[in-house]
Amino acid sequence: MNTGANSYSRPFLSLIITAGLLAGTLDILSAFTYFFIKTGKNPLNVLVYVSKVALGEKAFAGNTMQQISGLLVHFAIAFGWTILFFILYPRIKWLQINKFITAIVYGIFVWTMMNMLILPLWNNKPFVFKPEASTINCLILMVAIGMPLSFVASKYYSKK
Repeated sequence: MNTGANSYSRPFLSLIITAGLLAGTLDILSAFTYFFIKTGKNPLNVLVYVSKVALGEKAFAGNTMQQISGLLVHFAIAFGWTILFFILYPRIKWLQINKFITAIVYGIFVWTMMNMLILPLWNNKPFVFKPEASTINCLILMVAIGMPLSFVASKYYSKK
């Protein structure tokens, strides 16, 4: 069976790009919506936060450059999770059993890695569990990252 990850064919690369754009877009739109509902502030502040955390407080002068760099960082991260998913999917057989369970498990995995490892390392601050925000953010990742990746991978590999 051709896993796709070992042979970088044009259709496979196109699939990764499409899936990464879909997951990244759903995730950032969810983050914007949650931020706006929670704070009533401009959702583009989310991108400024991403830029400051990933690249440093003074990496770029001006909100517009911080928003652009935050969006680029966000999509780079989304593509990283997408690539990892497509590497794991054909190799871990239980991921192929149920798309919904796979979406839930991968969403929890992404949330855990981002919040308990990556962000604390970038922020140089320990993780603090906030029940409401943590639950909502984890659910967002299940739906925005886990669900589209699970469905796209299932469709792609069922044709193989």
